[in-house]
Amino acid sequence: MQPPPACLPAMSTKSVPYSLVVVGGGMAGVMAALAAQGSGQKTLVIEPSNVLGGQGTAGGVAGFCGDTQRVNREFATLVEMLNRNGLIEPYRANDDRRAYDLEWCAFFLQEMITSRSIDVLFHARVVGVAVEERRIQSLTVATPGGLEIVSARFVIDATGACTIGRLAGFQVQHLGAGAQLPMSLYFTMWDTGRSVPPVLPEGCPRWHREDEIPMTSLHVFPTGKVEVKMKVVGFDAADAWDRSRAEVFARRQMHGLIHFLQTVGYQGRRLDRHVLAGVSRSIGVREENRIVGEHVLTEAEARHGVIFADAVAVNTYHIDYHWPDRAERAGTGVTDMLDPHHLPLRMMIPKGAKNLLVPGRGASGDQMAMSAFRVMAVVAQMGYAAGHAARICLEEHVDLDQLSVPKLQAAIEAGGQSLDLSDYGEYLCDQRLTVESFDPQPPAVGTIAASVLAPLQNGCFLFAWTVAGLAGHSVHMACRREKQWTEVVEVAQFPATPRIGIGVAVTERGSYVLQVWDREGIWAAQQWRLQQTADGRVLMMGAVPPPSESEPMRPDELGQDAGKGGVQMRATIMADPKRIGVLMSPDRGNTWICQGEIDAGTAAVASAAAAPTATGVAVAWIAVNGRGGFWHGGQTRLDRPGLECGD
Repeated sequence: MQPPPACLPAMSTKSVPYSLVVVGGGMAGVMAALAAQGSGQKTLVIEPSNVLGGQGTAGGVAGFCGDTQRVNREFATLVEMLNRNGLIEPYRANDDRRAYDLEWCAFFLQEMITSRSIDVLFHARVVGVAVEERRIQSLTVATPGGLEIVSARFVIDATGACTIGRLAGFQVQHLGAGAQLPMSLYFTMWDTGRSVPPVLPEGCPRWHREDEIPMTSLHVFPTGKVEVKMKVVGFDAADAWDRSRAEVFARRQMHGLIHFLQTVGYQGRRLDRHVLAGVSRSIGVREENRIVGEHVLTEAEARHGVIFADAVAVNTYHIDYHWPDRAERAGTGVTDMLDPHHLPLRMMIPKGAKNLLVPGRGASGDQMAMSAFRVMAVVAQMGYAAGHAARICLEEHVDLDQLSVPKLQAAIEAGGQSLDLSDYGEYLCDQRLTVESFDPQPPAVGTIAASVLAPLQNGCFLFAWTVAGLAGHSVHMACRREKQWTEVVEVAQFPATPRIGIGVAVTERGSYVLQVWDREGIWAAQQWRLQQTADGRVLMMGAVPPPSESEPMRPDELGQDAGKGGVQMRATIMADPKRIGVLMSPDRGNTWICQGEIDAGTAAVASAAAAPTATGVAVAWIAVNGRGGFWHGGQTRLDRPGLECGD
């Protein structure tokens, strides 16, 4: 009789040291590893599936949401690889989603990682964490060969479930079944070119009308492949048993939906020649756990376009809250548009953590805020920032509370990831529109002579105007920050003049000069220096000497003909004084083209100014009754009655 084979040890004796361990190989994890590798740190990515890309590959989500044109250079490299091979749809600013081939995406991510000598451990899960005084020392990893101990000087938890944070004892927020954002199953169907007999397996649901089926989305690729997204509600994605039940339930529901698509059809398309080609490796997950961080991003902050001094990423997506307890499409949830807003470093730091960051959907935020920042183009920015933060901490041998935020921000921006909110807004620009009023208190008495609107950093605006009174002129200004107007400030007074000009010039990043000049030459130009702080506030730094002839500020380049690059814009009051025309010059003022009009309300306009923005155009005005108004949106949102604005 042969002796039994020797048993494998429960614990491997191998202990592997790494500078950085990234747990989770989704978009946030991959970007983190790539960013951190710049100085040659020994990095490991641990991924439970067999591909990199997370929800964007294994989860079947074959489309980027968020602004894919303005992420960072690593993400741009991925998009270029896909684009070069015809594997991603062209960027169209007003398309909510940019579809791509997920299998090729997984391959390109793999090549990007391995070409940098970053180690990848597939089919592996972290099951234990050793912690000393809020510092992670090592991870216990379950692999097909047994358990291994991986030591790490720094850890990035990009699991989306806060796996490391939870195992390390940091507080997480967990909403169960019926409260979490629901899951979705993705599957694909191929056109066979001939009719196929529909099959409905026993135990699978049968539906007869569109309003009966779960929320469904179809995306048809040029190859004929149809991607189907099907909503799955009522399960807890963070619980292994419940998630397993969801997988079983979803596949039964999927076959019922396939039968419906083949026999009844959906939104005018019947897939009676299509068969099931593939199902995602795992069910798609929107929410599991969220860390409780040094800052909890709130819905209110997101809705106000919040600015943070420790900003490390920008959210470009809208709220995308799916009702947790409704399967049908009708009233699917909340999809309100947001202005671009900052994501701070503190929301990725678990409270008290020294060497752990949590980028991605597991970051610290309330559920509504997370519903917006969870998409791939945004978590790619978060992961990239986390990677740079880890690299700096490792290089300088410091904990997160000693990390230089300005140094981190400089590294992030050097990698092509802008933190200036004013650079964003083109994505979904036709859906963006802000119309609001503000009240200059106390109202200025006199005739409004001239005005200027200047876009500042981080989505802020400066609106300044002059008032001609009996004793002379006065300059007033108000600033718009986080979607709110400051109180109107009187800057200065000066002698009367028949013709006056006003403008704003940029001297350096965050520094501006507000200038008023006499077009008749009666008195010398006057100017005041303005400084914008890291959190977006505008400070008046006092008067400065007028420019010399050798060093002209040329504020007229940004005055009533405000410009962005070579494009300038001007506002003009129409024959109907309650309407404002918007003119654009593509050649720095040589020619002017009318773009459309806006309705300024019930009072006649005294003075108006316009400026181009990433979204399209912004217009501000003062009415004869002293009320102020502001309009900001895509150019397609302008009224275009006759396009004869005049000059």
